[in-house]
Parts: sequence; structure tokens; C-alpha cells
Amino acid sequence: MWLVILLAVLVIIGLIGYTIFRHRRHLLTTTGTKIDPRDRPNSALLIIDLQEDFTLAKGKNGYEPALVDKVINAINDLVTYANENGYPVISIRQTFKGWYVNFLVNLLNKGRGGPASQGLDIDDRLFGDIDHDIVKAHADAFREPVLEQVLERQKVGKLIIVGLDGNYCVNKTTHAALNRGYEVSFSDATTLAIKPSSWRKTRSGMMARGATDQINHNSNDTSQPANSANDETKMNEPAQ
Repeated sequence: MWLVILLAVLVIIGLIGYTIFRHRRHLLTTTGTKIDPRDRPNSALLIIDLQEDFTLAKGKNGYEPALVDKVINAINDLVTYANENGYPVISIRQTFKGWYVNFLVNLLNKGRGGPASQGLDIDDRLFGDIDHDIVKAHADAFREPVLEQVLERQKVGKLIIVGLDGNYCVNKTTHAALNRGYEVSFSDATTLAIKPSSWRKTRSGMMARGATDQINHNSNDTSQPANSANDETKMNEPAQ
């Protein structure tokens, strides 16, 4: 009897330890190779995890619908500006991998973000042209090599990062970009966070690392499109 109880306790402890390990691994931020800003004059808009699984979620893991509408409208303004000025719009979408991770996702979050989910597509309220669509399995989008390959081809050294969740994937991708030497801009108006109090601390940490907490655009910009090495696209007027 005691042996059975002991074995059960050990199994439970093992599962808890493995769960913590997988969670930390999911949130791991990469370092990567430093870019040379002189060779990367262009800008790109990264839209993180703006998928129906998350934007339409209800309950404790859901965002307030009116706020979602407001944030998507602000992001749409940036997509429109990006499309009109020729710098790339990159959609980053979450799809969890691994049987255990997806077991937890099914158990704790109704399978949102799992490979069998019907809500993996970008929220259809987002309009405009998406130039690249990248699927990631971890919080840090730079763990997918294709992202760096796209940014290198487009000579991108400035990133505007928007989407969700501010405390997790937006945060981890921002820090990974800063580790590599990218200039990073974000804003409250284009970021969703389940825990606003945590987001205040998170955004302070991002700013301390060098990220800019205001997304701007310059309506008088006359630079070349983002596929040109002469592109100096900047965003100097606050997005609404």
C-alpha cells in the first residue's frame, strides 16, 4: 500500500517537474547572431498570434471584445501604411507541437493553438496584404529560422511588433530581436495582454532593454520600398 502511494507521489512530482521544464522551454528567449544595422535600413511589421483562437476566446483566458476591436483597428492602420509604403508585413501564428504540450493545451485552454484547432487562422477583422506567414511553436518567434531568413533578405533592421500576448510572445520575441541588435517599437494601442498589471512591468522591462514604446509613422516619407537597400522607412506619427 505504502509502495503504491510512494510511486503515485513520485509520478505526480515527476509530472509537475516536467510541466515546469516544458513551460520554461516554451518561454526560452534566443540570443542569435548580431545584425549590422548599417546593412539593415528597412522596417517590417510583425503581427504576433492575432489568431481567432485567442482573439475570440472567452472566460479567464479571453480578452475584452471591445478592446480586441480597438487593437485590431490600430493594427489595421499599420498594415495599411506598410502596404502603401512597401515594407513587409509578417504574420506570426502559434501552433503548439508535442503530445504533452498539446495535452496541457487541451486540458487547460480548450485546445486553443493546438494543431487540431479550427481557430489557427488570422482574425478575419485584420485586412490588408500579408507578405509572409510564419508558424511558430514557441513564444519566441525567432526560434523559427525562417523569420531571420526573411528579415535578412528584406534587409530589415527595424521591427514594429504588435499582437498578443504582451506578457508572453510579444515580450519574448521583442527581447530576442533586441538580443540580435534590431530596433524594436511597440505600443499599448497595438498590444493585447490578459494581465494588464503584469503588462506594465513587462513593457518597462522591454523599454529598459531599448525598445521604444511608441509606434509612429511619417506621412511625408519618400523612401524606397522595403525590398530596396535605400529604404529609410520610419514611423513618426502616433498610430491611433
